[in-house]
Formats: sequence, structure tokens, C-alpha cells
Amino acid sequence: MSDLFELPRERSSKTRRAIAVGGLIVLWLALFVDVVQWLVRLNGGFSAKVNFLSHLWPYFLFGGALAGLAARGMPNILRSIPTVWLLVSLVFLLGKQMVPKVSLLPPLEATLRVMTLNLGNAQGSRPRAVSYLRQRRNVDILFLQEVHTGPGFRDRKSLEAALGGRLRHMAWFPAAPDKKHVLGLGVLSRYPLQEIRPLKLPAGEAAGKCSELAALTAKVRVRNRLVRLATAHLCPPALPWMDDWGDSTGITYRSISGWWSGMRVFEYTRRSQLDFLSTLAEGGVEPLILGGDLSTTPYSLDLRRFNGVLRSAFAERGMGFGFTYSLGFLGARIDHIFSSAGLSARSASVADVDISDHNPVEAVFEVLPTAKGKN
Repeated sequence: MSDLFELPRERSSKTRRAIAVGGLIVLWLALFVDVVQWLVRLNGGFSAKVNFLSHLWPYFLFGGALAGLAARGMPNILRSIPTVWLLVSLVFLLGKQMVPKVSLLPPLEATLRVMTLNLGNAQGSRPRAVSYLRQRRNVDILFLQEVHTGPGFRDRKSLEAALGGRLRHMAWFPAAPDKKHVLGLGVLSRYPLQEIRPLKLPAGEAAGKCSELAALTAKVRVRNRLVRLATAHLCPPALPWMDDWGDSTGITYRSISGWWSGMRVFEYTRRSQLDFLSTLAEGGVEPLILGGDLSTTPYSLDLRRFNGVLRSAFAERGMGFGFTYSLGFLGARIDHIFSSAGLSARSASVADVDISDHNPVEAVFEVLPTAKGKN
């Protein structure tokens, strides 16, 4: 009779052992990925594969630490060292966003309320987006991405009709027409726009959506100071179930092989586009506000390209994760508002509203005076 119970117990013990070994392997793999990420980040190097993984860096840390729970039964030293390392690394990455920001004194100079929103590619969400933007009557500058002008879309006409009475000054950039997509950008302002310039972003060897992405720049005068504005939509990371245009292709061996070999093109293209925007920020005497879909998470190696020239408003004055986009159950903040010297971020937030596949980011800046009080 006892033999009847011994066999299930033995199988259960083997299963638990296999789970524990698997959990330990995942735990140490996460530790290895984390160490590589920090080494590349600290020495200033670049690797397309490492950069791609950096977009999901916090998930590797958290997932690896959770895997340590499944490794029960393994020697404690093999579990505790990598688990503590991963949790400490997670605090280094996210700790600043979990701590409430110090309250600021009332601004002494003029302020600008800026919002950026990627409208997405779904026609059904357009009316909700337009209605939401119409209600946000205190926004001074609105950056828009994926302003479509293709069949079935009336983005510009709808936005001009809904917002023209308040944000009367508008600049648009329609992308090169394509049979699949027509991407565009918009800058809408309460202040008159000056020196409007569309700028083609470097695409390198990239094809599809990445080859027609652009930036749109302008200037506004706030009291007695000029402020440069720029909105952009950068090359997104390659995904094994999507083609160059972002359309679903399903997962096959061929798609995975093509994704792995072609990842370098996407990562280096985005890197060159970020370098372009960093140069743009350095190339003018007036302060710059950059807002848009940068296809880049705050933890990625990509954002080192700004090298302190541009500062994230959400990192300085926001709190929490501030996810602006979800890929399945994984959230990410890929939409950003950055500013250069001469502007001080007063607040930053991400609105949780169902108006697009992206959430809008909003920030308030104080426009600091120059040494002589004028440009």
C-alpha cells in the first residue's frame, strides 16, 4: 500500500526540483543580463542586442527576482546574492520615480503647459482624442504624432475645427505618401509660430516606417524670450511578429530569424535619430522643448545620447511609472517631453485616458530669463 503513495511523492519531488533548478537558471540569467547592461551603460559602449534588451530592463530585474522564489530548495547563497543584486539594481533604476518630489515655490516667470500625444493608427479612437483635446483648454503647446492624411482619415480638418479657436497657430508635416501608411506631425500653439521647419530624420539602411519619420520644429515668443519647439516620431524597436510598417505578420522561424539579424538596423537608426535631436538642441541659443514618440524607454541605453543636453520633465517632476504605451501586459513610457537649459520643469504627468493606443504626456515649464532679460 505504501508503494502506491511513494511513486506520486517521488514524481512531485522531481517536479519541484526541476522548477527550483529552472528558477535558479532564470535568476542567474537575469543577473548576467543586468551586469552586461550596467557595464555597457557605464563604459559608454553600444550593442544593438543589449540596447534592445535595455528597453525591458526593469522587467528582467523584477522577473528574475520573482524567479528566485521558484528556486526554493536550492542553496541559499545561490539564491540570495543574485536576488539582492537585482532588487538593488531595480531601486537604482526606479527609485527616483517612487519618491515624492519636493514642492516648488510659485513661478516668477512665464509658464508653458505642453502636451504630446501619438494619435495612433486606429480610426475609431479619433473622435475620443479630439474630444479630449478640446476639453484641455489650458494647454499652450500641443505636439501630435501619427497625424494621418490617408484614406478614411481627416485628422487635420478635425483638429483644426475643434482646436482652431484656442490653439490658433498650427504647423503640419505630412509624411511622404505610401500605399500603407501616411504618417504626419503637428505643432499647435496658443502663441504665433515662427521659423517652421520640417526635418527629415536620418534613416540609414532602415525601410518601411523608419524611412519616412521626421521632426517638425518651430519657435514661439513667450513674453520677451524665444523658445524653440520640436516634435518627432522615432524608429521603433524591431519586433519578430511585425514587418517594417508595424503590421502583424505572425511568428514564424523566418520572422524570428529576420528580426534577430535585422535588429541592428532599427537600433542604430534610432540611435542616429537621437544624435540628430541632441545636435538640434545644442545648435541654437534659445531653449528647446522636445516632445514626441521617441520609441525609447527611460531606462534604455538610447537616452544616453542626449548626454545631459536634454532633460526629461517626467524624470524631474513626475512620479510613478508613467506608462504611455502597452505591449500586451508590459507597459512602457516611450512618449516623452524633454527640455534644454533655460527652462525649468514645474510638473509632469501622464493621463490615463482611452483616446489612443498611447497616453498623453503633459508638462509645465517656467521660461527662465536670459542674463540680459531678452534674446
